[in-house]
Amino acid sequence: MSWWSARTAGVAWFVLGYALYATVYGALGSLGSRVEDAQSVAGPVMVAMVVAYFASFAMIGQPDSAAAKAISYFPLTAPMSMPGRIAMGATAWWEPVTAAMLTLAAIAGLVVLAGRVYTSAILHSGPALSLREVWRGWTKTATPETDLAGHRMVIAALSGAGVVLGVAVAVFMHDVIIGVTAGAGFIALATQMVRRWSRHTGPPVAHR
Repeated sequence: MSWWSARTAGVAWFVLGYALYATVYGALGSLGSRVEDAQSVAGPVMVAMVVAYFASFAMIGQPDSAAAKAISYFPLTAPMSMPGRIAMGATAWWEPVTAAMLTLAAIAGLVVLAGRVYTSAILHSGPALSLREVWRGWTKTATPETDLAGHRMVIAALSGAGVVLGVAVAVFMHDVIIGVTAGAGFIALATQMVRRWSRHTGPPVAHR
């Protein structure tokens, strides 16, 4: 692939990645009603971007591997991994097109999701909304509150799943660093999403 073609592909994927993550930021940002809530509600997006970057960086040396192909199709990682595979000449002509279509479909779905989140949160004041409260507003059904013990059990289960995933990736890829990155990224992202769902941010403060 020529230098200009690779550069054009990089610019195109930058635009797609910007649109994707900007939409996600907008959807989660609508959960907060104060400027102070911005960092906490955007936590899952930051984790996802870091995981996507390291996953793409880890796969740059083996662009023809199954893992590299998988992350170059997944919308959250495609904007960072597909340009590298294109520049190294490891893609057929239809692969970037397919990945771009999947990313555009994800952006369209996120735009609808962001609109619904904003509709639910626009008249809200006080603490940042949880994703569960937004879901309850959509379905008009009562959702039982999750107690702290249940929240900890979910976090523990997801942490165990992250460890299993990390070991599996390390064995499959024959690379411990990639396995650790995959497991740690899964645990961090899953923990952030659970906290955004239930609004639990940690252990309760003891009252005296």
